[in-house]
Amino acid sequence: MGVVTSEIIVSRDPVIVFKIASEVEKYPDFMPDVESADVIERRDDGYARVAWVGHARVGSIDKIVKWTEDAWWNLDSLTSTFELVEGDYKHYKGDWTFTPSDSDTKIRLTIDFDLGLPLVGPLIVKLLDNIMQNNIDGMLKAIKERAESE
Repeated sequence: MGVVTSEIIVSRDPVIVFKIASEVEKYPDFMPDVESADVIERRDDGYARVAWVGHARVGSIDKIVKWTEDAWWNLDSLTSTFELVEGDYKHYKGDWTFTPSDSDTKIRLTIDFDLGLPLVGPLIVKLLDNIMQNNIDGMLKAIKERAESE
């Protein structure tokens, strides 16, 4: 389908922001589009397998989307990558970066995804891209609000 990217500046140290973002099991507490993020496995090397249930909302339409992903959170480089293991997506992968800037942090999240819907026209593709864009914009805003309120 498409690739969506979102960026936001957070007025906190990048290590603090990174740690908040990497605690995905807490996302349902402060992200309304995340119903659950169950960590199936987590290792000391930054690897985590997570089973997600999320909402793809546009207007009155609310579609539940489920998937499992493998993620690698690297505190040394302040980056993370993730990719689909299984679920409602045909293709799903992406990355996070947490870039220090003075006393702030710039978060950048990119997701490359495909729901695998046959015979989808350009109008539907644009709608799905907009839904995903709104979701990741909301995620970053929620992380910013949480980080700046702690």
